[in-house]
Amino acid sequence: MAGRPQYTDQAKAAAFAALEVNDGNVKRTARDLGLPVSTLRRWRDDWEKSKNLPAAEDLIQATGDFLEDAERVRNLALTKMEAKLHNGEGTVAQIATVMGILDDKIARAKGLADRVTEHKITLPSRDEIVAALSGLQQGAIEAAAARDEVIVEAELAEPMGLPAAD
Repeated sequence: MAGRPQYTDQAKAAAFAALEVNDGNVKRTARDLGLPVSTLRRWRDDWEKSKNLPAAEDLIQATGDFLEDAERVRNLALTKMEAKLHNGEGTVAQIATVMGILDDKIARAKGLADRVTEHKITLPSRDEIVAALSGLQQGAIEAAAARDEVIVEAELAEPMGLPAAD
């Protein structure tokens, strides 16, 4: 009995890109890619929960592959639509719909690579934290001493009169 199929990181990246292009529609994306809906839903939930998205280079490659295919099909649809218009044939609604959908998906896919962000957070070492806190403590002591000097001088200064009322 065969187990679950194994999917490559590139296949998962392609699924992620297609899911984004399809506005998160799992059923449509699974149908487009020939994947089980449950598999795609599990991947989506993992991506949302763990923020463990496909690698940037895999996503860029998958997006590039999608763009190449989508632009080729869109251009073919435009050519067919133009031929039908010149021949005075029936409606071109289906071709126009395909072209519009692909044009929209191409625009989304082109913006997809701009949204991939990797964050790397490093904490300072123990010695850096100790040095920073020591500096903060020393600065607070110096500020308190300076404030005490100002307060003493203020006590010795003569009070200033209030301005005259008009």
